[in-house]
Amino acid sequence: MKTALIIGASGLTGGLLLHELLQSEEYKTVIAYVRTPLNIEHTKLVQQLVNFDTLNNGITAHDVFCCLGTTIKKAGSKHAFEKVDYEYPLKIAELQFKAGSNSFFLISAMGASLQSSFYYSKVKGKLEKDVLHIGYNSLYIFRPSLIVGNRTEKRAGEKFAIGLMQFLNPLLFGPFKKFQSVQAAAIAKCMLHFANNAAKENHTILSDEIKTFENF
Repeated sequence: MKTALIIGASGLTGGLLLHELLQSEEYKTVIAYVRTPLNIEHTKLVQQLVNFDTLNNGITAHDVFCCLGTTIKKAGSKHAFEKVDYEYPLKIAELQFKAGSNSFFLISAMGASLQSSFYYSKVKGKLEKDVLHIGYNSLYIFRPSLIVGNRTEKRAGEKFAIGLMQFLNPLLFGPFKKFQSVQAAAIAKCMLHFANNAAKENHTILSDEIKTFENF
């Protein structure tokens, strides 16, 4: 049985993935890096309070799951956004590789590219590029489209987009299916699936493949 490390467990997708990991027979221990304690108790769960700015050592964990993510509006500035969506995930990836972690599972975003004209997508592309160069034995990058689910926080712009996608999803099929919104629960199940069936080298899982886990 393995030990998992999860970052971003207080978010929508991270919280659902944490639940999946705690229920999985593959893991004897699930360590969650948190800035404030989660309102969850479980015999497998170890919550570790961390300051990502001062963190400088990794821990023993077979698999690392990174679900960190925010918005520029919530972060307050582009600089603060890049800290959460680029600097912290990359730092964790580097520290855990040095600590001996075997596999890294990262939530990115559809359209992630260094060549993107969108700042958000460009930051995601930069993170992907740098994580790919670390050298993990097994690396999985998940690129979901718009993520939907029951968030504790309310995002006005996202609420509008979700409403729009409910109308558009049935019209997006064939090569356009990858643009359909995707349930956060499907991402969590998809990540656990590939963690349980991890193959060597680097893999990118696109949104349309993630959506197949909505019926699991």
